Amino acid sequence: MTRTRFAALLVSLAPLAGGCVNEQASRIAQMDPYVGGRPAPMQSLDRPPARTGQAKPLTAQADNGWTPRSGFSGRWDCIVVHHSASDKSTPQGMRDYHMRQRGWDELGYHFVIGNGVGYGDGQVFVGERWRRQMHGAHCKTPGNHYNEHGIGICLIGNLEAHPPTAKQVESLAKLASFLSTKCGIPQSRILTHGGVTKKTACPGRYFSLSPVIRQMSWQTAAVVAP
Repeated sequence: MTRTRFAALLVSLAPLAGGCVNEQASRIAQMDPYVGGRPAPMQSLDRPPARTGQAKPLTAQADNGWTPRSGFSGRWDCIVVHHSASDKSTPQGMRDYHMRQRGWDELGYHFVIGNGVGYGDGQVFVGERWRRQMHGAHCKTPGNHYNEHGIGICLIGNLEAHPPTAKQVESLAKLASFLSTKCGIPQSRILTHGGVTKKTACPGRYFSLSPVIRQMSWQTAAVVAP
């Protein structure tokens, strides 16, 4: 091959080589430079870093739903503890039963505490009766005093067959301490359904107020007065 023909061949191949390089460069330029995820935005230097993993202490101002927006009624003078008699109960299920089968206007209890089956273990459900500071529908007696003036708390579970969970007892102690402090209810007025009416085993043979009362002594100290 003569030098002239070789030079002509190189000239004819140059656009092909250049096109390949240009196409590859174009693809690289279009790639996301943060392969595997973009970095988090930098925080402003004049703002402290957010704190994570720190539980809020139980206070009267805490957003736990236990403080009614309208304030506490002066009607409450006792707390009455119940059980649902079924391990699979849920607050919504009990509410539906009370309204559809019994014809009540709402869930009969003010609070429900889950056992971890259908509702979180130790999780406190705040009923509409408490939000609106309404009378209860949980402890019928002559004169209806315990519905009119008693705060009804139901532990989910069949406590005729087994004790409540440790988290249920802990949550009940926290809630009872809170209510005792805010409503001026003495520990002697924390009662059970069967203890009031003498006509039912509720809240079950395996429930005892003693461990709840023991925990309340230090739980009450965690409640900060407004």
